[in-house]
Amino acid sequence: MKKRAVALFIAVVLTFTLVGCNQTQTELSDEVEIIIEEETIIDGESSMTQGNSSETNNNQSQDTPVSSEQPTTSSNVSSVVSTPTENKPINIDYEWKSHSQDFKLIAFTFDDGPDRYMQKYVEYFAAFEGAGTFFVNGYKIDGDYEYKTMQNAINYGWDIGNHGDKHLVATIGGANGGEVTYDELKADITNLTHKLETNLLKRDGTPYEVGIYRAPNIKPTANTFKICDELKYPVIWLKYDALDWDTTKTDRDREDVFKNGVGTWEDGDVILCHEVQQFADQTYSYIEKYLPEFYHQGYRFCSVTELMELRGITREQICGELNNVDNNRGMVTNIIKAAQVGKK
Repeated sequence: MKKRAVALFIAVVLTFTLVGCNQTQTELSDEVEIIIEEETIIDGESSMTQGNSSETNNNQSQDTPVSSEQPTTSSNVSSVVSTPTENKPINIDYEWKSHSQDFKLIAFTFDDGPDRYMQKYVEYFAAFEGAGTFFVNGYKIDGDYEYKTMQNAINYGWDIGNHGDKHLVATIGGANGGEVTYDELKADITNLTHKLETNLLKRDGTPYEVGIYRAPNIKPTANTFKICDELKYPVIWLKYDALDWDTTKTDRDREDVFKNGVGTWEDGDVILCHEVQQFADQTYSYIEKYLPEFYHQGYRFCSVTELMELRGITREQICGELNNVDNNRGMVTNIIKAAQVGKK
């Protein structure tokens, strides 16, 4: 009897012990699931904040839509374009291009690359069915990675424009510290054109053709216009400046460029930004913040070349030295108005 009682007692103790352990394990498991769920929600909020003010704006746009079209979100495209790829077919024939007259087309341009922001801009603009233009410097191209990054940009509809092989400032960059000579400047432009056209392809696989130029520091000379007339290059200036190079301006000044642009920028305007400047980080953050607002206000984003194509403008109409358009000092600030005036 005593042995049976002891055995029964041990069995009861073991049973309660196992039940208690299972309950504890179940409770811990439930707590872990709750924690994981909470972390997922936090990550989701963080992702929206960092990557997509666009999703917030997309939701708001359902109340007052500009068009029936909705862009993909950047989270959907990041896995597609986060790694530079060599030439491959990519569909950028967005539906809005078949009725582009219904929208304001603006040309965002980014100088002084190729650099770390090139790929990020390609990703973000793709989320809003658009592209822009990179004006690059030859001395910034170290090798295959830069060419792959530029090729990927081209595949997504971007222009690669000429900003000088050595970034010679035409007014002061000459060998003697004065004005750059005709031969010096032509070599600076054509050397970079040769590098780009030798190593890049159009989207259809044929050799790339450089077709636009921006003078370093926006300081052209008579030689600049003469050379660009010969090469049939439009000399692209700016209508609005991101001020990301200007240390005399405040953060508020820089943000206001974009904030005040929504609804006021015109069809064909050229916007100057930089990949590399003291405040280039801010420029990216402001574009990330305001691009959804531009989109839902009826703007679409094109490379300079595609904007010209969609508006029926040829390089010959706006290449070289132009009549002043809205006091643009002889350079293209609004592509459409420049074409209306034409060459002297």
